[in-house]
Amino acid sequence: MGGIKGKEDLGQGLTASFELESGFNVLNGSTSSSHYFKTAWVGLSSNEWGRVRMGRVGNAIQEYASFIAGISDEENFADIENIFSAAGSNKANNTIVYKSPTFSGVDFSVGYSFDTKGSSGTSNDEKIKLITSAIGYSKGPLTLSLGYDRLHSSAWAKNVHSWVAVAGYELKSVSLGAAVGQDINGRQSALSSYLSNPAFATWGSGYVPDFKTTGLTFNATVPVGTAASVMVGWSGSRASSGFHNAYNLDKRQQNIYSAGYTYNLSKRTSFYVIAAYATGFAFQNVTAQQMFAGLDHSF
Repeated sequence: MGGIKGKEDLGQGLTASFELESGFNVLNGSTSSSHYFKTAWVGLSSNEWGRVRMGRVGNAIQEYASFIAGISDEENFADIENIFSAAGSNKANNTIVYKSPTFSGVDFSVGYSFDTKGSSGTSNDEKIKLITSAIGYSKGPLTLSLGYDRLHSSAWAKNVHSWVAVAGYELKSVSLGAAVGQDINGRQSALSSYLSNPAFATWGSGYVPDFKTTGLTFNATVPVGTAASVMVGWSGSRASSGFHNAYNLDKRQQNIYSAGYTYNLSKRTSFYVIAAYATGFAFQNVTAQQMFAGLDHSF
């Protein structure tokens, strides 16, 4: 993954900013997304009035829930969006998101997209519209946030709803994170769509009749010396009885166990390695293992 970002001080407390980010396969140069730019936005922020971003951006809760998302946002099995489709790294086109200043530890974010896919030639009935919102509170070692999103399309029988509540606590040198949430009538992002085995069923993004899952996650990050840290976590997602019965699912619950290690090579460059083990992944009678490593450099 690579990209560029920048900002310009406009004076009187105003700042203009932008970010372009693209994922690609280092072995063959192919992009890791159907969009060339995974993230693409321009923004304007004010010390007094808050911040606005427009373009292809993430939903409101993602910024608040980053500490439960893991070391990297390209984690496949270990990605938190396998549990909460709103809290991962998925982005929406044609989106505007406003984030307020902080008042006594409280801030909020709201946004809207009139066409999340942004495909050329899409009819108005096929357009997917997103309402996204989140509120956060932070004081001392405690961080709390709550997010709610709604996807709507005239082509669907029902709207897709997602909510997630997130908590974080700094216990001396250990960082603890937890979250609970649901995806109802479908998901914002596809589940297991990156798997190449055609026999493995996937749950696409958008409306899915009778779909309902409840997710829960816990993680802890512990420093190792002055330059490294270790993160361990468990995430689980349970299908409702209606979802389970409607599709005769092999498994009613998926469990994902993950561990990661990060070492800071310099102030701007770090090395990381992630391992994950999953049971009942995508509610099928399978187990899965994964391990990968990478470098992260911030310009």
